[in-house]
Amino acid sequence: MNLFESLGLSEPVKIAVVGAGGKTTVVFQLARQVKGKAWVTTTTHLGTDQLDLADRHFILDDDGELEPSTWLENKVSLLTGDRTPDDRMRGPSSEAMDEIVKLAGEKRVSVIVEADGARSHPIKAPGENEPVIPPWVDAVIVVIGLSAIGKTLSAKWVHRPEQFARLSAIPMDNLITLEGTVRMLLDPEGGLKGIPAGSSKIALFNQADTLTLNASDLLTLHSVHPEYDRVLVAALGKSPTSVQVIP
Repeated sequence: MNLFESLGLSEPVKIAVVGAGGKTTVVFQLARQVKGKAWVTTTTHLGTDQLDLADRHFILDDDGELEPSTWLENKVSLLTGDRTPDDRMRGPSSEAMDEIVKLAGEKRVSVIVEADGARSHPIKAPGENEPVIPPWVDAVIVVIGLSAIGKTLSAKWVHRPEQFARLSAIPMDNLITLEGTVRMLLDPEGGLKGIPAGSSKIALFNQADTLTLNASDLLTLHSVHPEYDRVLVAALGKSPTSVQVIP
């Protein structure tokens, strides 16, 4: 099944995506896989390399003037604020975001939000001021890149490595383990941080093509239940229909 099918959600959806290890792939695959139209946005920043993944990119004016009729002309519209000095795109203002959600409800459009950053690392721990998950989302997908398993816990592989070390109980410069990664996921300051009450919690272990999972590994992934409503394993960069649900 594909990623959207594996979530078991009804359209239109309001989903936040956090973590690392294919987060951009997750966001835009979801946007393409919903049957209706989708608006992609962010509560933090987006790299300009993501702009071409949407059918059209709209920069919302600072004064909040919106033109939703043009957003509906596309399957996937990307809605952001203006460009930052370091060549990233800001998220829309809070007023514009409120209007986006209101209009999405009226027009039955799905909204998919990238709610933190990872600077292209395969794995991360949340910083002090992240994630920035809106209270209105139906579900939160926490992405973990399995390509980091077996690598050295350092800034080369991990975004915010010191925080990850603390939450995973893996010392700096030791090898990243699946067990330690699960500890981080289950920590209220780790994978569970900032998820609104009532939202479905989904752990997505991506990049499964980089790691052979044995029976013991699958039991480790299963231990993420019951804190997470769904646990998924996938290799989305290789195959969008590779998603496996861990019961």
